[in-house]
Amino acid sequence: MWDQKERVYSIERLTKNEFRHALAVNLITQEQHDNYLQELNELTSYIYEKYKDSLAFYDEDWIKINNYYEKIVALDFVRARTKNNLELIWLIEM
Repeated sequence: MWDQKERVYSIERLTKNEFRHALAVNLITQEQHDNYLQELNELTSYIYEKYKDSLAFYDEDWIKINNYYEKIVALDFVRARTKNNLELIWLIEM
């Protein structure tokens, strides 16, 4: 069983790698890359700060995380293997 923060960290790590790859092969611009990273950093910073001493997330925060996850897997440039890995991480405890 994964700690919820470990799941968020794994999603963060995979997503950052995917953005880096998309930028490297010119699927997105530097500005898009920066915007995607900023949105990701805002979400993860919020989660890490709010839950630094807690293991369980509130429902409204699961909704925020899920909305972000849904947005990422819907992006055209995200590779299938990354989508599959994100889905596995996301569904571990669902």
